[in-house]
Parts: sequence; C-alpha cells; structure tokens
Amino acid sequence: MRLSSKNQRRWLTFKSHRLGYASFILFSILFSVTLFSDFIANDRPLLVSYQNEWFFPVFKDYAETRFGGEFETTADYHDSYVQELINAEGWMVWPPIPYRYDTIIHDLPAAAPTPTLPAKLAGHR
Repeated sequence: MRLSSKNQRRWLTFKSHRLGYASFILFSILFSVTLFSDFIANDRPLLVSYQNEWFFPVFKDYAETRFGGEFETTADYHDSYVQELINAEGWMVWPPIPYRYDTIIHDLPAAAPTPTLPAKLAGHR
C-alpha cells in the first residue's frame, strides 16, 4: 500500500517526535503480546497427547469421558484424577502460567488475599 504525499509527510512528522514514536512502538509490541495471551496464561493445557491422539484444549472443549473419566462435562485439567488419567496414557503441555484471570486456587498457603505466589505461577504444584 502506497501512502499519498500528504500522508507520507504526516508519517515523517510523527516519526520525528521521538517520544511519540517510541510509545507507538512499545504499544504495538505490548498489543502483539496480548494477542497470544491464551498461550501465556491459561488454565487448560496447550496440547494433550492421549492414546496416540492429539488434543488442543486451548481451542476446543473436551469431555472428561474422552480421557477415560466418568463425567460428560468439560474436563477440569487441574483435577488430580483427570491428570492421572491423561498421564497414564499420554502427556500434557501447559502454558508458562497455568492459571487464567478467573481461576480459583483451592490450595492457598494462607487466607486470601495472599502474597504473590511465585511457585504457583511457575507451575509447581
């Protein structure tokens, strides 16, 4: 796409303002990172391999019965029972932060609100 001469002049004027241009670049980078936020922080695995089949829970809901469970509801991948079922015949790849903004953490070390949980954010259970 080619800009008109008037718009080229406007763009060059904008680029000459260093602080504004640097802010634009920083905003663009942060915006690009947020487009992939589900791959950075999510309460579902990115990839599940179970019985030589590949599943992508980050994109689609799977019933617990699909992994050998008892319920027809969406699998809760933080449940130890579901994790044991999947790990018995496959594996899971978790995002770097295995919690969403609305995930309830049941095993807090103290009463809520607690200090930051670096061990939880690193994926240690």
